Amino acid sequence: MLFMFPVIGQAMAQKPPSQREPAVPPTATPPAAVIPREPASSTNAFRPENFDVFSEVAYPVGLGVDNSYKNYRELLPVRRAQESHASDRCDVHLEGKDRFADRIAYAVDLKMHASKAQLSYVASYFGLSSDVNSYAANSLLSHPLCNVTSQTLTTTLNGKNIPSAAVIKKANDFADKINSYRREAFAGNPQGYVKAAKLWSKYMMCLSYMESLTTADSAKAQRVAEKYAPTGYRRPAGVNFYEDPHQPLASRLNIGMFQFTPDAGGNIQACLREWNQLYPQCTIGTKASQADLIRVLGSSLQTFNAFCAVAKVTGMFAVQVNTSKAYNTHPYNVNGNGSLKNASDRCVSPHMSVGRSYNHFAPFQNGSGFTLDTVLSCTLAAD
Repeated sequence: MLFMFPVIGQAMAQKPPSQREPAVPPTATPPAAVIPREPASSTNAFRPENFDVFSEVAYPVGLGVDNSYKNYRELLPVRRAQESHASDRCDVHLEGKDRFADRIAYAVDLKMHASKAQLSYVASYFGLSSDVNSYAANSLLSHPLCNVTSQTLTTTLNGKNIPSAAVIKKANDFADKINSYRREAFAGNPQGYVKAAKLWSKYMMCLSYMESLTTADSAKAQRVAEKYAPTGYRRPAGVNFYEDPHQPLASRLNIGMFQFTPDAGGNIQACLREWNQLYPQCTIGTKASQADLIRVLGSSLQTFNAFCAVAKVTGMFAVQVNTSKAYNTHPYNVNGNGSLKNASDRCVSPHMSVGRSYNHFAPFQNGSGFTLDTVLSCTLAAD
């Protein structure tokens, strides 16, 4: 089932900077995250040397989530590499890892290591500096998740679609689990990292079903794909195409597992910049055409689509960590006198409205009144 996606990113970024952010050399293994104010731990203790994200995370977690959606089972089928895009082949570690679950889990692993979100093009909207170099680096693990209450959610969701007490408990159960695994990881327990990778991956895989996978191979998806398909492109299996009637024309088309619009001037701009830093030998144009981005976002292996989805989460967190405005962060990050806590002392939350934290995902905002519960119930279900 599909839901309305925020359009603020589309409107904000019509004039992206003419120069791409400077690239950095790719790394075979992501560097250890720089986590402020955490117990000292070695790189090996943080991320186990022999950690295999595909066998330890992608397959078992994908199987569990597919079992929750028995009528669809979209995460574990091996996809046709013949219908892939060049962006699917940028990372040698992904060779032969051709399941959606592989691509999601790998993106989570990448984004569990700190980097600086490339948000200069929307800085003025979120109380951020225009100098990305001044940002505190962040990741899925760099800061604890905030617990939430009906009062904090009334603030962060602008009073709309406030979930029930039962759903709020699930949100806090998820946050408590992530925070517990995070503490283990930085206290030197390598399994803390593994457990956090599994839970974040499950969260994103459950979200992929909510976003697109239950209708990915529908006749409607095929009709929309045929309407927009550039020359030589055919919609691969499992890749949803959807026209959102509630969106302006420029952002009406949504593609793939996590439903992104093929508009380089829209809210995928940060993803493009972060991708190009990670893969300077395999860049995607920051002013790419709609036709080119349909091929990228609609590829059979969904690599960039998965990467961008996780980058949108860490980007939300980057706003909350780096903003100078109380409006754009969680209430727990605001001192009694109205000043903000230091970046290293803040918590982060996915449950923020789009205008507060550049949120792409309607379910994080409980957009249709039940979607947050569905994602959290799937995430917390026993495998």
